[in-house]
Formats: sequence, structure tokens, C-alpha cells
Amino acid sequence: MPKSNARFAAFAILGLPLFIAAVVFGPAAFDLVFHRRPPERFLIPAGYSGWVRVDFRQKSEPPLPMEDGHRLFKLNDKGTLQTSSDPRPGHGRDDFFYYSGDRRTLLSNAGVCKGGMVWQVETMVDDRTSTPFARFFVGTEDQYRHEVDPNKNWPVCQ
Repeated sequence: MPKSNARFAAFAILGLPLFIAAVVFGPAAFDLVFHRRPPERFLIPAGYSGWVRVDFRQKSEPPLPMEDGHRLFKLNDKGTLQTSSDPRPGHGRDDFFYYSGDRRTLLSNAGVCKGGMVWQVETMVDDRTSTPFARFFVGTEDQYRHEVDPNKNWPVCQ
């Protein structure tokens, strides 16, 4: 095989899949690396299970306080919070805790089949008010799965 054909074959075998992977996964990797924001800390009443909602840009409400370099979101017993603060774009290493008085218990957001307790963290815009809000689900994976699709026969975690 001539040298130029060997180079082309090596490029086709190695280079083309790498190029396709860079095109497909590159934007997500770029977003994770360059759209980082300072971490936020969420305090959720002990034992709470269900959807949490944080409404931003509420003029009559106070801004979010800071704690150890984290914006502090202390939710009420209904799992809600209103603040005059703006949401911050990007991704951060957020902390989620159950709290009771001064006691805190760290909640895992490890993901599917890893014992997570925090699911589907997202920031959206309320269609009625055009104001941003954040929401996520707090509960076991079984509770979350039942919440998002109660009729689906979900696979069992091993």
C-alpha cells in the first residue's frame, strides 16, 4: 500500500471518529468548562419530598444571603422561596441539605441508581409572569420516577 493511502486509511480509521466526537460532544464540554458559576447552597426542610420552586426577581422580597461563598436558598416548609435576586447562568457545584434547626444533612444528587435525592434541577421562565424560576425534585429515585411517569415500568437498580 502506498504511503499516502496508508495515511488516508489511518485518518479515516482514527481521525474521522475523533472529529465526529468533537463535533457532537464539544459544545457540551465547552459549556461545562466555561459556563461555571459560583456554587449555591439549598436548605430544604427535613423530610420534605416533592417539587421545590424558587421564584426570582420578586421585588418585594429580600436578596439571597451568602454563606461560605455560596448563595443561600433556605426553603420554607412548602418547598418554596421567593427572592429579588436574579438567577445565575451556568453550572456550579451546588450543595443540597435537609435542615432542622441548626442541624443539616447533606443530600446526594449523584444520579440514576446511585442513591440520589435531588433530581431535574432546572431554571425556566414562568409563562404567566415572564419571570425566571428554578425547580427540582427532592425524594428517592423511586419517588421521582413515580412523579415524572407513574405508569412506566422503570428498570430496577442493581
